[in-house]
Amino acid sequence: MIKTRSIAPPLFIVALLTLLIQAPVFAGIYKWVDKGGQVHYSDLPRVENAEEVNIRTNETTQTRKIPLKSEEEIAAEEKRKKEAEAKKAQKPKIPASEKRRLCKQARHELEVINSRGRLREINAKGEYIYLPEEERQKRISRAKKDIRKYCR
Repeated sequence: MIKTRSIAPPLFIVALLTLLIQAPVFAGIYKWVDKGGQVHYSDLPRVENAEEVNIRTNETTQTRKIPLKSEEEIAAEEKRKKEAEAKKAQKPKIPASEKRRLCKQARHELEVINSRGRLREINAKGEYIYLPEEERQKRISRAKKDIRKYCR
């Protein structure tokens, strides 16, 4: 005849040890300042002048309930998204002749800007004013953007 050992005593011991290990979780937090002015925190009061820190809980430390949307709200939200996508897709198409004209204009503008050193314009008084390099670079980038947009 073979004797078998019961599993119950080891499980009971493991459960008891688990409960004992959990106990320090609820210990207090202590704070003290050493001679050098350094602040220390610990779960045990290391010196006589250690004070217990009160850890408060507030709404940010509590779990929040997230309201669930009803099927009608989900359907309405999806409908709004589809309508917004449809509006984006309905960009007015530019006729081919207009695209060619805009392409030609953008290329000409880039050619003019690159062929001259400094750009100048006539102001409201009829006087010539020279544009700064920053403005010249803006116009170059705008012309290149228009070329990419209309010359394809």
